[in-house]
Amino acid sequence: MKSNRRVLLWVISVLAVIVALYFVLPFIVERNQTAFDAAENSEGDDDEDNTLTHHSALSVELSEAAQEMAAIKSQKLMVSFFTPEMRAVAVVLPTQDMRLARSRCTELEMTQRLAQVNEQGMNKELARLKTLQQATGSVASKEVHFAQTNLTQAQAEVESKQQLVKNCHAEIRHQWPQPIADWVIKGSDEFNLLMAREHTLLKLTLPVNQSLNQKVSTIRWQQNNQPDTVGQAQLVAAAFAADPVLSGETWYFLNKTAHLREGSQLQVWVPNSDTALSGVIIPYQSVIWYAGQPWAYLQLDKERFQRISLIDGIESVAGVFLQHGIYPGDEIVTTGAQTLLSEEFKWQIHDEDDDDD
Repeated sequence: MKSNRRVLLWVISVLAVIVALYFVLPFIVERNQTAFDAAENSEGDDDEDNTLTHHSALSVELSEAAQEMAAIKSQKLMVSFFTPEMRAVAVVLPTQDMRLARSRCTELEMTQRLAQVNEQGMNKELARLKTLQQATGSVASKEVHFAQTNLTQAQAEVESKQQLVKNCHAEIRHQWPQPIADWVIKGSDEFNLLMAREHTLLKLTLPVNQSLNQKVSTIRWQQNNQPDTVGQAQLVAAAFAADPVLSGETWYFLNKTAHLREGSQLQVWVPNSDTALSGVIIPYQSVIWYAGQPWAYLQLDKERFQRISLIDGIESVAGVFLQHGIYPGDEIVTTGAQTLLSEEFKWQIHDEDDDDD
């Protein structure tokens, strides 16, 4: 009897377990699926957070005290009008060739004047002898013939000297275009200013397959590695030959704005359009380089800064011209941008360490 009861209880227990599994198992599966979905959503949120972190990595916060310590300064941008330009190179021409050419011609001109004076003396002597011969007959004919021969030789000497002077002038005109050739030949005021280095002559070489706009009369130049040393130069004339190395058009421009060392290499911006664009100029002291492209920091408020790419900007002598991304009225960091870049990456490293934890 007891054995039958035990068997009955065992059967009832097995049936109870089966019934429990039948009704409870779906709830367990559903709960596990919910937990799995939640985990996936959590991972998605993490990815989204990473995306946000990536975007926010272009900004940095710095307290006003830290800004003062790092000497970070900003300035408000004004609207700027920019005429598209192409970059070219120029060299400050040495004056030695012009000086030597002028000296050579001056020396020949002096010998020509001496020959002319000698001719005039011979001409007067011949006239005097002829007058005496006709008036008194006291002068022999051979003296008159001798004077005539001397005059003929003097005239030939004058013609020879004149030809040498003409040849000298022709060489100068073959080497230099007008009006530069006339400056050298005449020893003009402009020539003297060049010799005194108060003015300098620039030889501009354009990029290959580029031509100078017919309306261009002024270019802007900048000394290499000296962005603050800038100036303007006025068109003088086209050079006779293209640059033998760069194969581009060459032009002469006259610089009157600053003293430049002979032989100096200059960066030059040449207008290549008649239409002015509206935007802002980002000064070069605001530009930093990272990942192969230029950037600048905008000051969003007292403590927040945003890094903006300048890759679409156009370089000019005054800075990077930009039409989009930065606008008039924005505050651009002019001093301390490199410090902000360091701070930005310091926070990125800190955030990555927190994620690892």
